Amino acid sequence: MIMLMVCTMTGLRLSAQEDATDTLSASNGEYEQPLYDFTVVARSYGDSVVLRWAPQNAGVWISANYYGWNIIRDKSASEIKEDDTVHTKVLNAKPIKPLTLDEMMQRYDSTNLYVGAAAQALYGPSHFNPKEEDGFENYVFRREQEQTQRQAMAYLAAEMSRDAADAIGLRYVDKDVKKGETYTYRIECLVPQDMANTPINVIDVLCVPFVRSTEELIPAIEFYQNGPFTAFIYWPKNRLSGYYLERSSDNGRHWEVLNTSPIFGYTPDEGTYEGLGQDVAMLLEDNVGYIDSLKLGVKYVYRVKAFDAFGDFAPERKSDPFEMEDLIPPTVPILDAIVPENNKVCTLDWYMDQQDNDLKGFVIAFADNPEGPWDNVSDLLPPKTRQWVDKKAHDRGRGYYRVFAVDNNSNISFSLSQINNIEDDVPPSPPTGLAAVVDTTGRVYMEWNRNPERDILGYRVYFANQLDHDFIQKTGRREEDTVFMDSISRNTLTKNIYYYVVAEDNSHNFSKPSDTLAVPVPDIFPPGIAVLKDYTQDGESVTFKWMQSVSEDVAFYYIYRKLANEAQWKCVRIVTPDELKPDDLIVFVDYPEPSAKNYNYCIEVLDDGKLSSGKTGQTTIRFRGASIIEIPLTLKASMNKSKSCVNLEFSYEYKSKNDYYGVIYKSVDGEPAYALASFQRGATTYTDCHVQQGQKVTYSIQMFLGTGKRSQKSKEVTVNVK
Repeated sequence: MIMLMVCTMTGLRLSAQEDATDTLSASNGEYEQPLYDFTVVARSYGDSVVLRWAPQNAGVWISANYYGWNIIRDKSASEIKEDDTVHTKVLNAKPIKPLTLDEMMQRYDSTNLYVGAAAQALYGPSHFNPKEEDGFENYVFRREQEQTQRQAMAYLAAEMSRDAADAIGLRYVDKDVKKGETYTYRIECLVPQDMANTPINVIDVLCVPFVRSTEELIPAIEFYQNGPFTAFIYWPKNRLSGYYLERSSDNGRHWEVLNTSPIFGYTPDEGTYEGLGQDVAMLLEDNVGYIDSLKLGVKYVYRVKAFDAFGDFAPERKSDPFEMEDLIPPTVPILDAIVPENNKVCTLDWYMDQQDNDLKGFVIAFADNPEGPWDNVSDLLPPKTRQWVDKKAHDRGRGYYRVFAVDNNSNISFSLSQINNIEDDVPPSPPTGLAAVVDTTGRVYMEWNRNPERDILGYRVYFANQLDHDFIQKTGRREEDTVFMDSISRNTLTKNIYYYVVAEDNSHNFSKPSDTLAVPVPDIFPPGIAVLKDYTQDGESVTFKWMQSVSEDVAFYYIYRKLANEAQWKCVRIVTPDELKPDDLIVFVDYPEPSAKNYNYCIEVLDDGKLSSGKTGQTTIRFRGASIIEIPLTLKASMNKSKSCVNLEFSYEYKSKNDYYGVIYKSVDGEPAYALASFQRGATTYTDCHVQQGQKVTYSIQMFLGTGKRSQKSKEVTVNVK
């Protein structure tokens, strides 16, 4: 049996040494002196009031033993007379000090152990023998250590015994009281202020019979089994000081006292955690406890008795019955032999030196590694079983077996692991979830899902620049992780690089390749320019012809125009490669407004990576334009939803023997209008199927009458493409 006991008191909450931070300045302000506080508690019984106090500093305690204490009480209303000028009175005729050793021996019997402990703390011989060679610092440290130990011993005795508290001068009983009165007490330490600055502590007490609060009752008793034969009996800390514990194994008919010295609560330190273990030490943070040795199969009942700082005992408390749980594992099975047959099945044989009465049976477990993790591969086998055949040994592949023994209380023991000697000829599954990205520096970041098989040794990564090329192993060795980094040359015209991954298991079986992944390579080369082949001009329009870019990843051709005095280019036409055949020229017909200033034109090529060829082929023209003739023009537009096209209907009132034609202009989402198409005389309809859902498209028409003449533009019509 182990009893947990310390030297800190729970009733007065005293510590060996704790200086208050308040200070007292000298009259000249040249130094500051610490304020040494002391703790005071009081209890009323209706016919008396008991005071207890204790300095927190060992030096103050020793000094106060010489100078003493005064108990001052404010006079109650019934005690004050009309001519009184003093409203307080000192209750003690002389300073309260510890009894001398002779007085203790005369007043108390020699069997009073707590008074004896107090006497030893006050008057016992010193075991401290300073030596000159130890040095002054060591002398001071050892002396302070001795004072602190004596203080702790004295306070411990006072906590457990009223006689001891009286004997060391830290207790006073005021019997000159009346029930129902409220009294104010002032406890004064008589140590001179120039030696130790101590406050006068004040406490108010209502004189009524004592009623024990919940915080002063014994809390519920709990149990924690911390070993096969030991249990920790504990209850929460509260305002009680010390505890006595009793145990009964016959339902309370007979009780056995477990501790002759009280159990006190304390805060566990590092040594407690090392000595008692993590679980018990953590419980001791908020609880008081006792470790007891117990037998299996016996029901125990515990009874706790406790006293407080005034030596009063709280009502005792019994626990619920407690019985130890069987935590003893079965006898360890010994795996004797594993015999493989035709690389398909394995027969396991085992034995036990003795069979426990509560043995429930055996379970066979399998793992890829001798340390586990282990998976059950058999059901619970009867206790008398000593052989088992694994018919799925081939499917499991090479690995290790263990035999687990289980008892009726779910305790287990297990044999040493042994290899099965099955040849693993089953390859792992192909890796899945392959993903990769290439950044602009040429770094490749790749990852994939980990295989479900537990015997995976690693992975091998293969790559090729084209799908029809031979794939080459990129990893110089197996990659154990599912993340891989590669690098490629930035100076490549290859659009994609291709990878796949192969898994390898412990028996060096290789999986089939994963799905081949095409990883786009960032384009760092701008597209080739569109070369101007020629341009022509008449009185009505300007026609440009460019050769297409030689680059394969062209996304757009942007055609720009601006007047000579303008700073910004305006995009007047966007052409996509799907509008052109491979050998077609890029033809653009523009009908600019006549101007005395020159017009400038250029073209820009953009690829899929938004890289630009730059604005090239700048050409300057002067366009005086044709004469404007007013002609009535009408234009209507409607959406053909079934074909996702826009139907245009138009009319014009003009008659001439000369040839003339019309031009349809188009603007998308507010961009500059461009010539969409032309129509011959007599045509009145046109269908535009080059529109996309969500666009806002605006149309207008204009007639070109020959001999440098043209009409005004019609009113614009707008269609929202749906």
